Amino acid sequence: MANELEARFEANHSLLVAARDRLQAAVDADTASKQDRTRLDTVNDLLRPVLTAEVDASGNVVPVQRYRRFWSVDPSGQGRAVEVLGDLESARNVALLVPGMGNSLETFGGQADRGEAIRHEAGPGTAVIVWLDYDSPQGIPAAMSKAPALEAAPRLASFVDELDAVKLPSAKVTMVGHSYGTEVVGQALLNGAHPDRVVMTGSPGIDKHVDQATDLVAPPTRLYVERAPGDYVAYTQWHGPDPADFPDSIRMATADPVASDEAVSVHWHNEYYRTNSESLRNVGRVVRGDLAHISRTDTTPMQETRLAWGPGLRGLSGAAAKVYDGVVAVTKPSRETARRATSGQAADGARVPTGSVQSRRPEGPQR
Repeated sequence: MANELEARFEANHSLLVAARDRLQAAVDADTASKQDRTRLDTVNDLLRPVLTAEVDASGNVVPVQRYRRFWSVDPSGQGRAVEVLGDLESARNVALLVPGMGNSLETFGGQADRGEAIRHEAGPGTAVIVWLDYDSPQGIPAAMSKAPALEAAPRLASFVDELDAVKLPSAKVTMVGHSYGTEVVGQALLNGAHPDRVVMTGSPGIDKHVDQATDLVAPPTRLYVERAPGDYVAYTQWHGPDPADFPDSIRMATADPVASDEAVSVHWHNEYYRTNSESLRNVGRVVRGDLAHISRTDTTPMQETRLAWGPGLRGLSGAAAKVYDGVVAVTKPSRETARRATSGQAADGARVPTGSVQSRRPEGPQR
């Protein structure tokens, strides 16, 4: 598989080179749009070599400059990319990072930085794959729809299966979803993805019928969740109950339980992957399997908002939650019916369609 993987990386590098040449020709001919010029800058960034540490034949760690490794890339339209960080074939632990709303090829560098932060926190023997192989919803109205997640889920589930042919048989895979990315991860789990561990940060919920971890994963797989004080996205529960409140999920702390000068505070929605934060440390512990040292919390939204929000904004969030609770009370079926719905079965046992229902170049909000 080593040769096949390298051939894949080279082919996607060549695809980016062709896109760069095409865009540069349009710029030179003065026929390029503003979007073309922005995409040219992005493609040039993706083609820029990176400096990495490699082990030579004598066992010495040496700096090596190489091109970035893309499992797949599509420079057309909004843009998609799947990048491999680290040595995937020899890694003992593999993290699969799925970004949320507001992302495109232009913001991919920031997501790759998050992936590198996870890789360094998890430590040696870790590879991270940044998976943006879907059309991330651009803005809140688009993110209110489940359609992008439902479209992405089967492809993400298939990708997890593809990893088995590349990684070590003993390597553990952790799916890490942030924001709307947790919806994508959750739907992939409902589509049959079988990772070893799952991390969700700042989740707006998965589905109104999913209210416990075992709706998504079966033992021994566990669900690890983070909700930072003031995370308005998690408080809305727009797509379903907050996984941080599932009775069988493991709620991880985002603040260092032992205050120190080096500790970095995490609040709101976009700070979960800050270097030196307890939030990132806990994600790293899950990825490398250091589960006994995870720090936990059981704070409620009301307790959290005393740290982050005034009562007025909390009132708005509470009103939205009451509307959601009212809708669920009217529409929520029995657990058996819900189980059949999420597994793609109708009440009579027939199948039903599952599709029905830190930046390098910051280019807008990173979610």
